[in-house]
Amino acid sequence: MKKLFLVSLLLACLGVMMAQMQDKLKQEQAWGSFIGCTKACSDYLGYYYSRDWICGISGYAFFLNIHPELCPSGPTAFDSGFLKQNLESLGLDFDVINFSAGDGDLESWQQKAFEQVKLALQADHPVFAWELDIPEYYLIAGTDDKGYQFFDFDGKLKHCAWDKIATSEIGMAEFCILKKGKVLDTREQVKTLLEFLDGYQTDASSKIISGYSMGSDAYDVWLKAMQEGEFNPWGLAYNTQVWSEARHSAVGFLQELRQALGKDKKYKALDQAIASYESVANAMQQINLLYPFPPQKEGLSAEDGAKITEYLKQAQKAETEGLQALLELRNNL
Repeated sequence: MKKLFLVSLLLACLGVMMAQMQDKLKQEQAWGSFIGCTKACSDYLGYYYSRDWICGISGYAFFLNIHPELCPSGPTAFDSGFLKQNLESLGLDFDVINFSAGDGDLESWQQKAFEQVKLALQADHPVFAWELDIPEYYLIAGTDDKGYQFFDFDGKLKHCAWDKIATSEIGMAEFCILKKGKVLDTREQVKTLLEFLDGYQTDASSKIISGYSMGSDAYDVWLKAMQEGEFNPWGLAYNTQVWSEARHSAVGFLQELRQALGKDKKYKALDQAIASYESVANAMQQINLLYPFPPQKEGLSAEDGAKITEYLKQAQKAETEGLQALLELRNNL
């Protein structure tokens, strides 16, 4: 009888602990699901950076990845290792579990990942994962004996069985366990970002998945799709929604940086970058207004297509100028 009481008490305590953990873990709504999950985990670890700062330092605020048909996968179909590497400067260390359906003995991989995630949560390390439902990143709230509890985009808890991981058509698994690391000072954080942007502009080949384009080349691909009228309507709306959010975060990040650096005139290049990215964000927002997500129509009128093409050209020009200004900033940090 005494043993039964102790077991019941232990289970009750574990339930309370899990409830408290879920109460502390707050979902961050973002179209860029990697950024939203990272922000939620960062807050859980006690950092409380703004989402704009996380998006900026990661590089995602200045990133663009486009498929020739404007596939909705553009915002996620790339090697995200650089995001995690850049975010280390914020004291966010990523332990990543990766496997795919083609690695052999899938069930063994699934079981190992499940055990590692449970251990991470018990150690108070927040975790997010790829494609617990649709192909996006999801914040894990807890586990039970059958799988993962996670936050859906409406904030409600959903469940994914542990043996469903990597069984979709994409067939890939990624779990990100976040731990506290070394926080660099603001200037060093920004230098890390600028070094990435320099390399990203000169050679993005290591990050590209076959069939996609990045950076200024991605704008060219997007423009071609619009001019030829051959694109995925859902993809046009979704890409615009995600990349518009990212460029608005670029503006927010640069404004935060300007405030941190003060009014010194030697940061004139930063002011130029802010103005350029305000133009990019505005152009993206105008496209979003013309063709919002989810799309309400399958096609575009010739007039709207011409407007979107013009806004894309404006964004490409302003982004090129903004990146040049940011790289000039390196000399004064």
